[in-house]
Amino acid sequence: MTIILYRTRLCPRCHMARKHLLDLTRHRPDLIVEEREILRDLIAAGRDGITMIPAIRIGDRVLSGIYLHRQRIENFLHQTGCL
Repeated sequence: MTIILYRTRLCPRCHMARKHLLDLTRHRPDLIVEEREILRDLIAAGRDGITMIPAIRIGDRVLSGIYLHRQRIENFLHQTGCL
């Protein structure tokens, strides 16, 4: 299953969300974390329904917010059947 992380390298909140996501998926080789730098293609991010970063997309479900703490990401992964 592919998990898409929308982020920008300049965002410290994105860096923390990335760290938490990679920690949570580290022991799951069946999960692929794909990172998308939104500054490279804002229009595509908008088409994907991304209005705020950091954002995590799994299928048609999106989790985004000012601060995505570890427990919130973990809950989202459980809700979408990844964990």
